[in-house]
Amino acid sequence: MTVVERKKLSIGGWIAVFGLAALAVATTEFLGITQKWENGIVYTVIVFTAVIIPLRPAWGRRAFWQNLVVIFLLHVLALVVIEQSLPPGSRGPHGLPLTAVGMAEAVLIGSVLWKRSMRSNSHSI
Repeated sequence: MTVVERKKLSIGGWIAVFGLAALAVATTEFLGITQKWENGIVYTVIVFTAVIIPLRPAWGRRAFWQNLVVIFLLHVLALVVIEQSLPPGSRGPHGLPLTAVGMAEAVLIGSVLWKRSMRSNSHSI
């Protein structure tokens, strides 16, 4: 089994990524969350959606979900530290630098999850 059988992300996958990102934006706007935190929340939603969807072959493995939870918590911790270190009036990281970091993080998270999930013999959730 290869990751995503070397297929491109389906239209359903793209709809999920953009739909969840739009939902995150709408939710943060409705709740009145500051721009820098909104950027971080939407960034997190996009990165983890882009990682989880292509790794569907690993969804049935307990190790996949266990490692995903650990990586997600580490991501959130790093995000909070970075956001807290920014000046109060800052809009936070955004634009091209955030996109580049997100792509690199998604590749790293995806490869770690795939390798750890495939090493495990645990197929049940």
